This record gives sequence, C-alpha cells and structure tokens, in this order.
Amino acid sequence: MSDIMMTLSASTAFRRFTMLSTAWGDESIRNKDLDHPWYLMGASLIEGNLDSIRSELMRLKPAGAKKLHWHDMTPRFKNEVIKSLEGMESLHIIVVGERMTHMKDERARRKCLERLLPILEGYGIEQLVLEARTDVLNKADNAHRMQLERMGVVSRIRITHMRGDAEPLLWLPDQALGAYVDTRLGLQDFNLFTDTKVIDEQVVLT
Repeated sequence: MSDIMMTLSASTAFRRFTMLSTAWGDESIRNKDLDHPWYLMGASLIEGNLDSIRSELMRLKPAGAKKLHWHDMTPRFKNEVIKSLEGMESLHIIVVGERMTHMKDERARRKCLERLLPILEGYGIEQLVLEARTDVLNKADNAHRMQLERMGVVSRIRITHMRGDAEPLLWLPDQALGAYVDTRLGLQDFNLFTDTKVIDEQVVLT
C-alpha cells in the first residue's frame, strides 16, 4: 500500500473508531523463522453488536477447544477465520517489538505497552482488556500503567484482565497478530486483511 493510501486509511480508521471506550488485547512472541525474536502486542477496536461478534467467534471455535488460538490452527482453517474477520467492523493496532536479542519477555511487554497505551488513548479508549495471566503478572501490568501515568505518557486508560476462555472478544487480537506475522514472514497471504484492518507500529527492543 502506498504512503498516501496508508495515511488515508489511518485517518479514516481514526474517525470511525474514536467513539469506542474498550479495546481487547493480546501478546505474541515469535521465534521461528527469525534471526531475532519479535514481541508483539495487539489491540482490537470493535464496532457493531458485540454479542453477535462473540457468537460468530464461538461458531468458529473448534469443538472441544477452550478458545480460538492461532497457534493451533491449520492453514485452511486460518483462511476461513480471517475471511470471517474481514467482514467484521474492527481495527487492530499492532505494536511490533523487533531485535529482541537479550531482552526478557516482561521488559519487552512493558516497552510495547508503553507504545500501545497512548495510541489507544488517542482513539478515546478508556479500558484495555488483556488476557489474564497470573495475579503477580496482572498486577505488574497495572503497576507499569501507573508508572506511565506518573511519567505523563497516559492519563485515563486503564488495564483490566479476563480469562481467555471466558471472553471470545479476546480471540480477535490473537487472530490479528497471527495473520499479521504470517503475512510478514510470507507463510500465508492475508494482505487483504492486514491492509484494511491493521495499523502497525514498530519498536526496537534493545
């Protein structure tokens, strides 16, 4: 996509998605097929009837699975799911932390959150819902957000946590991250989805 088209796309997305208050987020760590690992954080902004989107995601979830998870999906199933996501009124903000050589995962997460949270605030988002991990790690996310507030990086956005198997909307950023990475690495072609539904930001992790 040209720089002009990307600017127009981002501007249009900004106007459309500034009436929302909640975003749904997830992380991804990619080691395979790379010289240095990537740490990514994605947040999905969703318009429309959330219950209808939840129902569609539940329909797509394989029988017996706890949730829709990119890592467990076949290429054919990935195509089916992304085709469905293309029809949803959603925007996915992805922060890509590259050159993650000696940085620990939690520090990489903090660096990506430091970039992601003010972007979401710029869209008017007041709450980022992340998939719950342990109580200690959940508290660490909120402690980092408080530190960013003291630094003046963010002001009103809050982080909450929910179990991934309890909230289908948390599956959306997982799928967006997976499609984005697979496309960038040339593993599958989801360019229609990434060109129209994804805005990415790069962070160098050194």
